[in-house]
Amino acid sequence: MTSHNRKWKEQQLESVKQLIGKYPIIAVADIRMFPAALFQQIRKKLHGKAVVKVSKTKVVRKALAETGNTAAIADFAQANCAVIFTGMNPFELFAFIKKNKGKVPAKVGAIAEEDISVPAGDTGLPPGPALSDLKAAGLKVAVQGASIAILEDKVVTKAGEAVSPAVAGTLSKLNILPFKVGMKVVAVLEGKDIFKADVLDIDTEKVFSDFMSAHRGAFNLAFNAAIANPATIEMLLAKTYRDAKATALEADILNSVTAGDLLVRAQRQAKEISSHVKDVIVPQEGA
Repeated sequence: MTSHNRKWKEQQLESVKQLIGKYPIIAVADIRMFPAALFQQIRKKLHGKAVVKVSKTKVVRKALAETGNTAAIADFAQANCAVIFTGMNPFELFAFIKKNKGKVPAKVGAIAEEDISVPAGDTGLPPGPALSDLKAAGLKVAVQGASIAILEDKVVTKAGEAVSPAVAGTLSKLNILPFKVGMKVVAVLEGKDIFKADVLDIDTEKVFSDFMSAHRGAFNLAFNAAIANPATIEMLLAKTYRDAKATALEADILNSVTAGDLLVRAQRQAKEISSHVKDVIVPQEGA
């Protein structure tokens, strides 16, 4: 166990201050109830992109309070927190942390965020006490050969309901990990600006879709209003060319652009006229 003596605290304080000076983005994350194994996975995935630092809360708060503009985020460093030092955009960092969640077992009393179901199939469990346990969780089971089989899919806990002891035990036996947990970024400091979680938590796909829709709307408005800009100029010139050519053809104006179309039209009209004119035999003189 690490001895948190004065020397250790001073070393930790200096370490945090050095990281503050090195990275432009500082985030504070809540790691309460976050398994150590999953924490190491996040740390590994962020390797090369960010440094995740965990220390005594008082040490972290002191370092943040005493260094540059970081005092503003010191109050967000509460018990069981981690500090993330990075160059990533705050929204990118938040989305990355949010996406990288791990699966954990169901605990008795935990509220299901979505339906928890158990699929039909061979459990690999031998007949015995497990048979009663699975039935207690509401599963339809039977002994098939040397193991217990679940005969049909079953939702054992609906979204919003608490996990019962019987269900928690059954899910553990079946090695089903229905809950997802992750680090919770509380706030991110960029320069003098602090972004809280409710600001950072955006649906990137929806935002992208909204941007695309806004771009299409703006383009259509500019095009229909004949507003020339880098986005519309090419199509506006093409439309102007087509309109000018159509006007010239309608007015029988002969030029290098309309000549081909006018000659084709004249030829077509000549053929149409000739089809309605009978051949006239001119008598020869002296006949």
